[in-house]
Amino acid sequence: METTLDYRQLTAVDRCDRCGGPAKVAATFLAGELLFCGHHARSFNFLTKALTVYDPEGELALLN
Repeated sequence: METTLDYRQLTAVDRCDRCGGPAKVAATFLAGELLFCGHHARSFNFLTKALTVYDPEGELALLN
């Protein structure tokens, strides 16, 4: 998993694809992009299969 800073900004209109909460993390896969709130970003271990992960607020820091 590569963390990148060269990415679009997440805004208030970006919502978690799992629960609809505010998006904090964006993950890019071969099939497209998924957005997650902090809770769901930490609870799904498939983020390790992402091509890139945009985590501007450090939501995934607890995983390391």
